[in-house]
Amino acid sequence: MSMAAAVMALARRSPTLKCGVLACGVYAVMPGVFAADRALRERDAAQTVVIANQNHPASLALARHYMHVRGIPETHLCVLDLPTGETMARRQYERRLRDPLLAFLREQDLIEQVKREDEGLGPHDSGWRTVRHRVRYVVSMMGVPLRIAETRPFLLATLSRLIEEPFQRDAAAVDSELALVLWDAYEIKGFQGNPQYNLVGWSRAERQPRPILMAARLDGPDADTVRRMMDDTMFAERYGLYGRAYIDTRNLRDPDYLIGDFWLREAGERWRRYGMDVVIDRQEDLFPEYFPMEDVALYFGWYAEHVAGPFLRPGFRFRTGAVAYHLHSTSAETVRRTDRFWAGPLLAAGAAAVMGSVYEPYLLYTPDLQVFADRLASGFTLGESAYLAQRALSWQNTVIGDPLYRPFAYQPEERLRLLEEDEHPNRPWEQVRWVNLLADQQQVHPALAYAREAVRQSDDPLLREKLADLYAKNENWAEALPLYRRLVREAADDVTAARIGYRLILLLRLLDRPDDAAAEKAAITSMWPGSPFLRYLEGAVP
Repeated sequence: MSMAAAVMALARRSPTLKCGVLACGVYAVMPGVFAADRALRERDAAQTVVIANQNHPASLALARHYMHVRGIPETHLCVLDLPTGETMARRQYERRLRDPLLAFLREQDLIEQVKREDEGLGPHDSGWRTVRHRVRYVVSMMGVPLRIAETRPFLLATLSRLIEEPFQRDAAAVDSELALVLWDAYEIKGFQGNPQYNLVGWSRAERQPRPILMAARLDGPDADTVRRMMDDTMFAERYGLYGRAYIDTRNLRDPDYLIGDFWLREAGERWRRYGMDVVIDRQEDLFPEYFPMEDVALYFGWYAEHVAGPFLRPGFRFRTGAVAYHLHSTSAETVRRTDRFWAGPLLAAGAAAVMGSVYEPYLLYTPDLQVFADRLASGFTLGESAYLAQRALSWQNTVIGDPLYRPFAYQPEERLRLLEEDEHPNRPWEQVRWVNLLADQQQVHPALAYAREAVRQSDDPLLREKLADLYAKNENWAEALPLYRRLVREAADDVTAARIGYRLILLLRLLDRPDDAAAEKAAITSMWPGSPFLRYLEGAVP
């Protein structure tokens, strides 16, 4: 019997696992919305417009590659004469980006607009009212500026912020401004509330009085990184986004910051209910550089200005298709540097999608991570998930990655069947996810039976580790300890040895076997002399 067939057999016997719709809420009962079928992808592609900068050497080629892999019509490519820097003036945005883009959309019959009377027009209005639209996504390619500068001179703006309400700035992320490009009029000073925030789905009605577009960018430190992001998302859509979720809370006491930790914890809980292994750091400091972080599919953390921790480790790489976000006021002040802030370094380390802020957004107006995680895990696109999670538009947040990316669209039995048919190495990760889902539903014996059978068939280290964890959680020490020991001895590198060795040593301490714990630590030290990850073991053996 194949593993997919075994999963289906377990589902039929379980009152809480039926037809791929999990009672724990992993999949909502919305037929046709979350299936990764051709019609859904074709609809997204047909409603996407791509912007390229004719003055950037890589912009047009990247745009064409993206449109090819996504099946976006060639007529949906809008090539504009834009500055090549990351910052543009408000006047440049309006005259060289917004207005030509609207003209292009009208010419391609993607929107229908009527000209407004000059009387009553505000100084920054487009002069058009939208009555119909057939576009949902706007993707700015590398070379399109990242942010719009404050209209006031720097010194005046700085002095004004000392005495005025902090939400009076008109600087903004280009993406966040493009989200409102079909609005006929709005005040650019401060932000606009997002009527789609925290809805259970994205409104697809074409005749909305004030339609919102999901604007994102494929951008990064260099063209090779951007092309890799595109290809990784297509790979992960077919074979799944697998690995672990790492959540870096700060355990801050200041009530003004409690919401950030709450979002992070709730996001971690959502990934756990999806079936992922979730690692949560509850210390005030960031994950230290010697923390054995590996197989990272999802990373959410805060609150440091510049990249730090395991991401600085030579050779660190995210899993293919990974989504990462570090919450900080200037996390995306630039996307072109690999050593400053967070967006560029995370992309350079292999992430396929990140979010960030180009200027100070204030905590409450950064993406609500519990909403983002829930929608993404439910099968929505990256663009839908990001915009459903934002309270404010015409503000400071940017989405960097393919907005059509659906990393969790397949239902579980579909994914497992596909992985088995292609004999793909991601298969053990999906099997681990099924073990987690069964255990989360209190189906302990089916989870153990499934894990044992998976190990019997493949003897994969990932599955052996999950089986050892199940034994340990159910206090079957006699079975857990030898599995952990074997995993440590056969570890391919010092990262894995330290990560699993920590659990082995801690378990021996809890069983009041300090000599054995010390012996295990000594054995790991002798196997990996000089490894920086040996510091991690200090937390297991005082």
